[in-house]
Formats: sequence, C-alpha cells, structure tokens
Amino acid sequence: MPAPIYLTDADLLAAIPATLGYVPADSLVLVAATDRGDGTARMGPITRFDLDIVVRRPGYVVAYLKEVLAEKAVMRLIGAVVHDNADTGDLPYRRQLATFTQWLHDCGFTNIELLHLPGFAPGVTWSCYEVETHTGTLTDPVTSPVTTHVIALDNRVYRSRAEFLQQFLPADADTRARIAALADPITDEVEREERADDRPSLRRRLERLDDAVSAATGGHVPTDERVIADQLAGLSNLRLRGIHLTQAAAERAAAAHALWLHLWRHAPERYAPDMAALVATTAFLCHDGISAAAIFAKVPRPTQLSQLIRAMHRNGIDPATVVPDFFTNSQELRTELTTSAADL
Repeated sequence: MPAPIYLTDADLLAAIPATLGYVPADSLVLVAATDRGDGTARMGPITRFDLDIVVRRPGYVVAYLKEVLAEKAVMRLIGAVVHDNADTGDLPYRRQLATFTQWLHDCGFTNIELLHLPGFAPGVTWSCYEVETHTGTLTDPVTSPVTTHVIALDNRVYRSRAEFLQQFLPADADTRARIAALADPITDEVEREERADDRPSLRRRLERLDDAVSAATGGHVPTDERVIADQLAGLSNLRLRGIHLTQAAAERAAAAHALWLHLWRHAPERYAPDMAALVATTAFLCHDGISAAAIFAKVPRPTQLSQLIRAMHRNGIDPATVVPDFFTNSQELRTELTTSAADL
C-alpha cells in the first residue's frame, strides 16, 4: 500500500515534482490524504489542474474530484497553488480559490488546506491561504526522499509539464503509414505462426524482442523503420506481449518501458491500442502512474488491459502488490513457449 504520510508540509511540497514526474507551474496540485483503516493517513490520489481551469470552471474540477475520490476515505486535502505572484501584494486568486474551497466543503471535503508556492527553487517561501502564520521555506526538491525513491526506480523528473508531454507525441503520419505498410505483412505471418503453434518461429521473434530490450538498457532504441515494423508485428501477438509485460530485473523493466513507449509513438492505428496497454502497464508496474495516466489520455479505444490498469491507478492500488502476479504470469508464458512441446 502507499506509504503513511510522515512529511511536513514543506517536505510534501518539495515532493510534488517527483510525484508528478515534472515541475508544475501555474497549477493547483491536490494531494488526498486517505485513511489507512487504523486512523493514520497515507498519500492517496494526486491530481493536477491548470490554475486557469480552477479559477474559471471550479464546478468542473470539483465534479472530477468527487468522481476520483468517491470511494476514498479522505482525511485531508492538501492543495499546492503553484503561481509566481511577485507583482502582487496578496496570495494569488484568493477570492476565486475561496469559492472553490467552499464548493469542496459543500461536497463533503471538510478538511482542506491550500498552500501557495511561487515555484520550486529551494528556500522559497510558501504560505497558507487560511492561516497567515502558517508559512515556511521549501526544502530542496532534489534531495526530497520521494525524489530519491523515484530516481532509484529509474524514473525521471522533467523540468516542465511541456517537456514531460513531449515523450507522448506520436511520430508524423507519413512515418506511421510507411511502418504500417512494412508491419502488416509481418503481422499476418505472425498470426499464421500462432494459429499453427509454430513455436520455433515465435521463439525467434521472442529472441529479437529480448535483444531489443537488452539494447535499450544501453539507451539504444530502433530508428530503422523495418526494425520498428518487425517489433510491432511481434508484439501484436498476445503471447509475446504478455511475456514482455514484466522483466527479470529493474534495469530491464525501465529499458523495456522506454522501448515500448518509443514503439507506441511510431505505431500505426492497427497496433496503437495494444501498444498503449503495454506501455501503460509497464509504466504502472514501474511505479510511474503519471506516465500511465498520460497514455490513457491518448487512447481512444482502450483494451481490457488498459481499463484494468487505469482502474488500479485511479483506485490507488500499490503496484508492488500486483507485480508478483504479473511477473508469474509473464514467466509462465515464457516457459511455455521456450521449453514446452512439439515443434511441429
């Protein structure tokens, strides 16, 4: 389960960039402290909104929070208002945020605290909207225990949301069309191999995917469109895709996720839903729920796996509790393909 909250407000604010995966600006970041069941709190869902949306459409934001937090025992909502108000003598949007807070109160969220933060430079002053004397200085986000934990998992903290979102931009349409023309005949061949239970051929495809993950551990992802097409065709196979939902080592898991993300960005429409599910699952299992959520926002036709991972993410399921099951299933699929019967 997610860890209990032992952080001070200053430490909690410093943890926001690592928790989101990027340094936010002009944002409202809400952290829900939820009941562990024994009266102590843990970090529940974390949501970010453009501050402009909160100010102009508070009803939309409140409705979204009601949906996300409906089944949670929320003990406290801590909101970080990230906005540089150097040119004003007061905290930004005080009147509008008071209205927003009242709407939350009316929906049953009674313990709410909004803290203003001009940015994430170490030592900047943060202030409370309700209690003037509740103020302090930001501890260094780089040395935050949460940042250390995120980096240890091979996840990255981007300098801005725009930079973070760059990794989810698809390749241009012409490139994806060329890859489709290369991949479709290979995919048809993979389907014939699966129907015929042609395990030697499927094992060779698995070996090429394994080699691609090994190359990705050194930072190398394919640029040749024929190679990308071959890998997408291989991963169109449910068995090969299931094997690669997990990896035997954390380094390979992070590299595989980077590789699948790269392939998803180049995936034609035929391959995009299954690749999105693979990317979202590997992100979630690597404790990178923010990247998983970014993928969900890009998927018009979610698969059953995507829907399952999205539900786990939205309900605050700790990936560590499901990783063993995913790993066992992946290894069983690998063992069945690589050691079982008849190569007829």
